Amino acid sequence: MLPYARQSVDEEDVAAVVRVLHSDFLTTGPEVPAFENAFAEYVGAPHAVACSSGTAGLHLACLALGLKPDDQVIVPTISFVATANCARYCGADVIFCDVDPDSGLVTAETVSEAMDRADRSRLKAVFVVHLSGAAVDLARISSVTKAAGVALIEDACHSLGTRYDIEPGRQGLVGDCALSDFTVFSFHPVKTITTGEGGMITTRDPEAAERLARARNHGLIRSPEDWVEKAMAFDPVDGEPNPFIRQDIATLYAPAAASRDALPPEAVVSMQTWRSRWQ
Repeated sequence: MLPYARQSVDEEDVAAVVRVLHSDFLTTGPEVPAFENAFAEYVGAPHAVACSSGTAGLHLACLALGLKPDDQVIVPTISFVATANCARYCGADVIFCDVDPDSGLVTAETVSEAMDRADRSRLKAVFVVHLSGAAVDLARISSVTKAAGVALIEDACHSLGTRYDIEPGRQGLVGDCALSDFTVFSFHPVKTITTGEGGMITTRDPEAAERLARARNHGLIRSPEDWVEKAMAFDPVDGEPNPFIRQDIATLYAPAAASRDALPPEAVVSMQTWRSRWQ
C-alpha cells in the first residue's frame, strides 16, 4: 500500500529537537526568530512570521488584511479546504475560481472571470495556490489584482523552493512576495520540509508583519511603550506597569501560607498555583 507520506528526519533534526527540550524555552523561544530569519533570507522576503500550521498562516493573513463579514475573496476550486475556510473564519464570502484542467492552476483569465461574478465593492483579496510545486503565472495574475485594487495572497503550502517568473528574464523564489501581499507555507509532514506541524507567512510590509506577529499570540504585547490602553496599564501614581491581577489575588493568601492547615482546600490549591507561576 502506498503511504500517505514518509517524512525524512535525520539525526541532525533529532539533535535540534533535543537541544530545545533541554533549553529554557519549549515555545516562542530564541529558536523561533532564528528560524524566521533563516526562512526569510532563503526566500528573499524582508519578513517571515512563524505560526502553528499552514491553516493558521492563511487565517492570520486574512486577519492582517482586516477581512470581515460581507467581504468577498476569490479562491481556487482545486485546493485543500483551508484556503477557503480561512476567509470564512473571518466571515467573508468565498467565490470559487476555476483552474486550468491540465495544470490545476488558476490563470489570469479564470481570475478575471471570477471577478466578473464578484461584487467589486466587496471583493478584498484573491488567493492563488501553487499546486504540487508548480507556480501560477504570478506576473499576469498580479497585474489583474492590482488593476482591481485587491490583495493577492499566495498559498504556497506545496511550493517551498519553487521558482517563478517575475518578468521576462527575471525569476524569483516563491515567498519573496515580489508580486503579492502575503505568501503562506506549511510544514506538515507531507510538505517540502516538516516541523511536525507548523507554518510561515512572508511579506514585504513591516506593518503587516507586526499585525501577523501580534495576532498569532492573542494580541499580547510585551513592550509597555506599545500598549494601547496606557491608562489601564500603568499606575496613575508612580507610573509603573500594573501587576497581574492573579498576583494581586494570590498575595491575599500569602500571610496564611505558613499555616496551610488553616486554609480551605481551594485556597491551598490557589497558593500552590501562584507559587508555581510567580516564584
